[in-house]
Amino acid sequence: MFRSAFSMIELVFVIVILGIMAAVAVPKFASIQDDALISNEKQTIAVARQGIATLYGQRLIRGTMFGKTLSTYTGTDYNVSVYFSSNYYPITLNVSATEGSPDNNSTTAYTTTRSDRRALALVVEAESLADWDSNGSGDTVNYKGPASNVITDGNAEISVKNGDYWKYNNTSGKILLQ
Repeated sequence: MFRSAFSMIELVFVIVILGIMAAVAVPKFASIQDDALISNEKQTIAVARQGIATLYGQRLIRGTMFGKTLSTYTGTDYNVSVYFSSNYYPITLNVSATEGSPDNNSTTAYTTTRSDRRALALVVEAESLADWDSNGSGDTVNYKGPASNVITDGNAEISVKNGDYWKYNNTSGKILLQ
């Protein structure tokens, strides 16, 4: 005689096996997002370090303050006046951009201007800094990126639980995880 259904015991075993598999897999998948945020933040810092070294070299060659034009992936051009510390590392910048009008009428434009100490904006597209917080004074500026703002796992490489942040020192030109 053929059975046309599973017994209750067989169904319970299948559910238990699926539960065990889920209990093992869910923590692995949860850490994937944290790993991606940490990787993104470390890559941003690597780009910033390289950009700061480039600006340092340009400052040594030119011997004076200078301006740059940054173009973002959205097509916005930012005119940036770069100011340096006495050791020739970027510290302050004035940013202005002429953009299309809020009503998308291309014949009308407006200019946004800001002055701050976000030297990372010189080397990283401004939009990618939207997730970054900055504060500081004097020779240092502290940055908290996407990972150091969100990840709460204290065992992660970068975590808000550990109070991690990046410190940029314009005297030495270094950005270090604190």
